[in-house]
This record gives sequence, structure tokens and C-alpha cells, in this order.
Amino acid sequence: MLYKQVTYSFLMFFTILSTVAKAQQLYIESGVESAFFKDYVNNRGENSLDLSYPKSQEFFIESGLRLNIYKERLKLNLGGSYNTYKINTGFFSGESSIPLTYNLTYVSIKSGFIFNIINEPRFKFQAHTHLSYDWLYKGTSTFRGVVNDLYNDNTYDKTLIRFHKGLSVEYNISNKIATYISYNITDSFREKNKDSNIEESYVFHTNAISMGMIFNILSRREICYGGF
Repeated sequence: MLYKQVTYSFLMFFTILSTVAKAQQLYIESGVESAFFKDYVNNRGENSLDLSYPKSQEFFIESGLRLNIYKERLKLNLGGSYNTYKINTGFFSGESSIPLTYNLTYVSIKSGFIFNIINEPRFKFQAHTHLSYDWLYKGTSTFRGVVNDLYNDNTYDKTLIRFHKGLSVEYNISNKIATYISYNITDSFREKNKDSNIEESYVFHTNAISMGMIFNILSRREICYGGF
């Protein structure tokens, strides 16, 4: 797993250099997202989590750069985000479900592609896919009124590699500014033996909806001819 993380970080570094050097758009977005532990398996090979608790919608903010790769239809995206999550869950003890709440804050960087399925001058319908590397900034869990510091106690995995996919609608207000609405689904890669319990594993799953603004660094004519 260490080899994969080093390789991913190396590729991300060169993506950052390439995008920053040739970026043609700056974007900033904000929205809400919910999270839960998907396909959880404990050290006995059982799923003991109760996922029936209400999902909490929490705030996130993201900003980054975009590079036109092919005729404004395909773009390379590089971004960074600040994400907060509140996960209301519980675990089964016999036939009873005991509430357990997580409050987590991550910072992340991500890179990927945005493809314009509909590519009109004013209106664009897009599909996007990204990979991200997420670092836990702070985290607590609350169980029966007791708050545990997951970060300082080293009882929770501090890094995630996640795969993002989603759809968005973009509207060009002018040659310099555009706005968009985006929906995104994200799953982390399953990692074993990195948490407080040996052989415990899960997928960190999120659903997000957001709104953003795009600012053209170059004029529209320069962007149109700036691809590879």
C-alpha cells in the first residue's frame, strides 16, 4: 500500500506542476455533503454497523485550476478542498443499536478530468471523474457521552485515497465568468489493517452537491486555441 501511495503522490506532484504552468481557468465552489462507512467489516468478518441513522449534511469548500486539453470539451482539473463530516451511526449489541457519532475534518488535493457531453457556447452538461488524496486534520468520536480524540490518540486512519465521479451543469455568464451546479459521489479505496482494530475495513462514501464560479484567466479566444 505504501508503494501505491508514493506512486500516487509522485503523479499528483507532476500534475500540479503541469496544471499550474498552463492553467486557463480558476474556480471556487462550496456545498454540502453527507458521509457514511460503506461495506464495513469488523475483525470477525461481520458488518456490525447500523446505517439507519439520519445522514448529516456538512459544509465543504474547494478551489483550483483548470487546463483546456481538447477544444474546451475535455479539461484537466486540479483542486484542493476543506471538508467536514458528521457521521451518525451505531453498532449492534445483541438486538440493540448503540449510537456512535464521528466528527471528521479533512484537507485534500485532487486531480482529474471534466468532459463536456453538451458543449454549447453558453450551456454545458458535464461528466467528471477525479482521484483525491485526503488527510485527516482533526477527528473525534462520541460514544455514550464520552468524546474520543481520534487524531491525537492515533485510533483512526489519517489518510484516504478516493475516487470521485459525478455530473455538473455550467452556464457562461460572460467571456470571463461562468457558474455551475455539481453533483458528486465518492468512494475511498478499501484499506485493511490501518485502523484501530486489526482486519477492520470499510469504504468511506460521500454524496455532495455544490455551486461554484469559474473565472477565465485568459480570454475565450486564447482558451479555445490553448489546448494540446
